[in-house]
Amino acid sequence: MSIRMPVFKTVLVGEGGVGKTSLAVRYTEDRFDQKMKMTIGVNFATKKVRVGDTELTLLLWDLGGQPRFQDVISDYFIGSRLGIAVYDVGRIFTLHRLRSWIARLHKAVPDCEIFLVGNKIDERIDGIGVTMEDAQEFATEYNARVFEVSAKSGYGVYELFEAAGEHLSNKLKKL
Repeated sequence: MSIRMPVFKTVLVGEGGVGKTSLAVRYTEDRFDQKMKMTIGVNFATKKVRVGDTELTLLLWDLGGQPRFQDVISDYFIGSRLGIAVYDVGRIFTLHRLRSWIARLHKAVPDCEIFLVGNKIDERIDGIGVTMEDAQEFATEYNARVFEVSAKSGYGVYELFEAAGEHLSNKLKKL
């Protein structure tokens, strides 16, 4: 008899162009495509993660961020265990628009926890965009952990998803 590995649905949400797909591809395939195309609807990726002596699978749902997809997206939230809310550190409005994304996620899955992720730190210009302090202040509204990453260089991406795996593994142990 084999032991079934737990699978945790994790959704990546945020405005179009913040790098959700690039984060998923960097983590699952260890590559970056400068000419990544816009996600139409939903992309899926999986990755097996080992946390201590526990092995689990992250099922990443990468949701299209364009306004025309927002009416159908909410159905895809059901069953999510973690929301990775992504913003572009160079565009502050992408952080503020996460309120709407998180509200829709919480309407479908009220207890879904949030990781707040600032992407494109390799393109950060001092004095412009979202500071770590801005992000931490925003995150307090959702009791969220904050990460800053670069899908392009890979900086912080593995640490983000390792933290997600550890977080979900700890939730599993509390059940």
